[in-house]
Amino acid sequence: MRSTLLLIFSFLIVSSSYGQEYIDEEALFMKLVNQVRSPDFKLEELTKVYETVHLDKKNKIVDVKTISPRKKKLSKKEVFKTNKANIYRFVKIFLNENTGARTIDNAATSFPISEDGYFCVNHHMVDIWNAGSGDPEAVDRSVYYFLTDFEGNILPIDPVCSYNEQTDVAIIKANTKGKKIEAFPLGNELETGDDVFIIAHPKSYLYYFSAGIVNRMTQNKDNIFSRKMEISADFAAGSSGGPIFDEFGNIAGIVSLTQSLYYHQQKQQSLQMVVRQTAPVSVIKALIKK
Repeated sequence: MRSTLLLIFSFLIVSSSYGQEYIDEEALFMKLVNQVRSPDFKLEELTKVYETVHLDKKNKIVDVKTISPRKKKLSKKEVFKTNKANIYRFVKIFLNENTGARTIDNAATSFPISEDGYFCVNHHMVDIWNAGSGDPEAVDRSVYYFLTDFEGNILPIDPVCSYNEQTDVAIIKANTKGKKIEAFPLGNELETGDDVFIIAHPKSYLYYFSAGIVNRMTQNKDNIFSRKMEISADFAAGSSGGPIFDEFGNIAGIVSLTQSLYYHQQKQQSLQMVVRQTAPVSVIKALIKK
């Protein structure tokens, strides 16, 4: 009897270890580094965004074919496992000052809202190109960015399709090279107290999963682009543009910024709490053709 129980216990331990997937950040990093340093890597494919990014796309309505929302409630584990592989990294390429070799840095997070390559990011990320400046010469052409998924597939960005600075949301189009990608459905507006989940890349802690609730929803008068959704789920720099999921795995919003509240605010002494500010899904929908 004792030996039988030991065998069962051992099986459970092994099964548990097989069920949990471990994120190998170094392997994910080096896979991209090896790609961008390969002689076959075409850096010019990342420059097409320069051609039109200076054009004014503020509040432009984009014709995006979204997919139907999910109706089956998911467990927390299912929210992560179902969506993790399609959370994209917004990656910067630069030259190492010491070696002169190309290397990469995870700059932000992004997620697809259509199978043909429309993605959501923050406005402050497309602003790295001075998006909408009206001046083609104002574009910083020394900065290269791309999107990549969990498998290391690289997608060039072209073009910036729409944005709103106030709500910190932008829609970009990636070159999927004719390949259909898995997209996330846009869900319904949440209410204060509803559960929320984030998968993002804070400070390059890749595929970090956090959970919380909606703390507060705010809006100035009838301005939909002033809407904010404050949540308790953790995020930090690098999470910018990360998807916020509801209990069905639908998009409920997009990560934006944090505001630290101090007892002595001007001196920034005695931190008391951090307000985590996001944009609700209705703001994304406001930039999409109905």
